[in-house]
Amino acid sequence: MKAWMSGLAMTMVLAMAGPASAGAQAIAPVYALACDGADAYSRQARGIAVIVVHAGDIVCERYADGIEPDEVWEIASGVKSFAGVMAAAAVQDGLLSLDERAADTLTEWQDDPARAAITIRQLLNQSSGLALPRESSRLPGYQAAIRTRARTRPGEAFAYGPRHFQAFGELLRRKLAAAGLDATPAHYLGRRVLAPLGIDVRNWASLDGMPVLSEGASISPRDWARFGHFVLHDSDAGVRARVDPATLAALFEPSGANPAYGLGWWLPHPRHAGYRGSRGVGRFLDTLEAGEDFPELHVAAGAGGQRLYLFPELDLVVVRMTRGVDQDPATRSRAWSDRRFIEHLLVPQAVTP
Repeated sequence: MKAWMSGLAMTMVLAMAGPASAGAQAIAPVYALACDGADAYSRQARGIAVIVVHAGDIVCERYADGIEPDEVWEIASGVKSFAGVMAAAAVQDGLLSLDERAADTLTEWQDDPARAAITIRQLLNQSSGLALPRESSRLPGYQAAIRTRARTRPGEAFAYGPRHFQAFGELLRRKLAAAGLDATPAHYLGRRVLAPLGIDVRNWASLDGMPVLSEGASISPRDWARFGHFVLHDSDAGVRARVDPATLAALFEPSGANPAYGLGWWLPHPRHAGYRGSRGVGRFLDTLEAGEDFPELHVAAGAGGQRLYLFPELDLVVVRMTRGVDQDPATRSRAWSDRRFIEHLLVPQAVTP
């Protein structure tokens, strides 16, 4: 990011980059940024930090009493957003392509017609078909994930869970080993993206010596905002952190199985409001019910209300954090609405034609 301004008390008016509809005379919505209102709403649900980054500058930064900017907090399923960026780096490095068959690397799947057809893209958009009859509460390691049978045909159904990401972790681990590169996917992400950006991810959970790719890592609010800015503006990061731009864009392409989900990221636009699939859809992203003028939104979301919001039309990155469900289980019982938080933050302004 270009600058790190701390906790500015300021009023900003943000205009979307293009018209809200296809009509030639349509006027793009304009919003006032109301940081104090958003922070107040966040604190009602045990929030401890809100950061807003516009065009690379921190324009709003709020912390609860006793919280320091460099403290890290567990982001639960927010970690899933890292996997797509790992894939974008691996495509750039010639290690894989999104539409290659996972069984080309996970050779155990080649004799199973259902799993043999799974692509890397389907692992990351959670339509691979891998699932248990009733998803176990026990987190699988990489080997347990690749032993999982497919319950549906690849691309047919969205099934929220960790097994897709753990299977991708084993695939990437094998790709890295064959190329004589990093020991684990977490090491690879750190070397290729996080370290060049100065981002510090800590306490990354592991099973059988391998990092969990569906949850279980901690990051500071500022560093999560920095990661979000990189995803919106890869070119700002410098050559050492470059990833494949087409793959980065694919993170936000809706899948046929669930149009409200990309590759590790939620895509809660009102045009997807009619979709009501398996567990996870609409469970916490009630922005699906927002009006048609609601800005385009990409979300990395974790239990306890951990959120990284990207608004590409506004060049806006927003982080909202709690202490997380492990350190503060009460966050699970507090009512939280993504839509209400965003409506507190972005206040529509009247526009004269």
